Amino acid sequence: MSQQALPPSAVDWNNFFNLTSYIGLIAAALVIGLMVYWAINNRYRKGRPVTAWQGLGRAPAREAVTFAAISTILLFGLAVGSYRLNTYLQYPPPISESLVIDVTAFQWAFSFHYPNNVTTLDECRIPTGQPIIFNVTSSDVMHNFGLPDFKVKIDAIPGRYNILWITAPTMPDNSTMTYQIRCYELCGVGHTYMIASLIAMPPSEFNQWLNSQTSSMNMTGGS
Repeated sequence: MSQQALPPSAVDWNNFFNLTSYIGLIAAALVIGLMVYWAINNRYRKGRPVTAWQGLGRAPAREAVTFAAISTILLFGLAVGSYRLNTYLQYPPPISESLVIDVTAFQWAFSFHYPNNVTTLDECRIPTGQPIIFNVTSSDVMHNFGLPDFKVKIDAIPGRYNILWITAPTMPDNSTMTYQIRCYELCGVGHTYMIASLIAMPPSEFNQWLNSQTSSMNMTGGS
């Protein structure tokens, strides 16, 4: 899994996570460093007069305003970055430009139904570079359709369809990539083994594979 190309959604999420981590580490180091400095610099010393706290002077007040301004700018920047990620998750791509696949979760597997009436079990093949929309539901108990490499997941609920969308990256050498699909909802004794494969193929190879599937119920994994 570590050798796979990262999807755009995962790249954006990783960049945002790294940014927040760096800011948090810098802020923690600064705060702890100042605490240690002030504790040492203002420690009690024999013969040194102890004076009552007189409140903030001009310099401390100016420092407080400076720190508040920097904090506000950083928090605003993080808010803008998180909104950008949420926007991608809130607005699905146009159906006319996407491949729509119906996903049905059940104890303990996933089935995938394509527009040409082909159905595969525990193996989903998709073309690279094209938006994919998954209509996700369950036929028994509550499950979860998760794509850890894409940093997205959604609940599979009986009697209801939830929508999830991704775009698999295109490899320069047009190679095929295999990602993992997992259930993230405790759904019974077989939950641990509820794992499927997501195979991202060049569009020409995917179309050739899909056209070769003549059975309306190909439950052997799409071989």
